Amino acid sequence: MTRLNIILFFALIFSSLGLVNAQHQARKLYIELEHLNQTEKQYNQEYGQLQLEQSTWAMHSRIEQIAAQQLQMQVPDAKRIQVVSLAAQPVSLPAATLPDAKGEVKP
Repeated sequence: MTRLNIILFFALIFSSLGLVNAQHQARKLYIELEHLNQTEKQYNQEYGQLQLEQSTWAMHSRIEQIAAQQLQMQVPDAKRIQVVSLAAQPVSLPAATLPDAKGEVKP
């Protein structure tokens, strides 16, 4: 009987140690999960801020202002604007009407 009690005692000790180890691992994993969830919230908040910043930087009025002030660009006259559609057939121009390297058209 003593031998059976010793075997059962060691089985109880080992199962108790296994239970304590499993609980410890579960707590460690839960803490890591909470940390990762908090990190995810921070990244989502930063992503939202970056999207807002990108939309601010890409506003048409801001781009037009920079183009006009820093790059000295201007909107072309309505006479100089050509609309090209996908259904249009290519038009070949005579060589005499093509602009030269300076952009000037010589007859």
